[in-house]
Amino acid sequence: MQQAEQRPLRIFCKGDRNLNMAVRGDDVILVPADPNDKSQHWFQDYDAVGKLTDDQGHRAFALVNRTTGQAMVNRDDDVVRLAPYSPHVGVELSMLWSLGMNLSGGFAEVRTLKDLSRTINGLNGYVKDGTPIAMYDSEPFSPNAVWKFDPITDH
Repeated sequence: MQQAEQRPLRIFCKGDRNLNMAVRGDDVILVPADPNDKSQHWFQDYDAVGKLTDDQGHRAFALVNRTTGQAMVNRDDDVVRLAPYSPHVGVELSMLWSLGMNLSGGFAEVRTLKDLSRTINGLNGYVKDGTPIAMYDSEPFSPNAVWKFDPITDH
């Protein structure tokens, strides 16, 4: 992935547009939006997965944090983790995501490629500062389960 050529994104849910996904330690959590905090910057990497799509034809991608260079991963538990990202070596299936249907305002579910019924949400459905990001069953009309990726302008 050529991060220098990609614009970083902020990822936030419809439930609170003032909270972004960020890395704190080894965790992906919601924090107050700050465009200068690069731990809140993500890259949606399509290049490493080629033309791979989900069962509904939506392109697969990895979500890579700008600060750590690690990718969001969903292994066997509900909490979203981070893992080393080496696209030149290969990308694990657990690192791949796709977007669900485009909903009002440009929001969509972020689904794990290995099981489209599992989507990103705040742990226990919460949307507040410090909430860990977790996986739950699809809820496309719940404001805490639909997300938007907006470009960040570097300062």
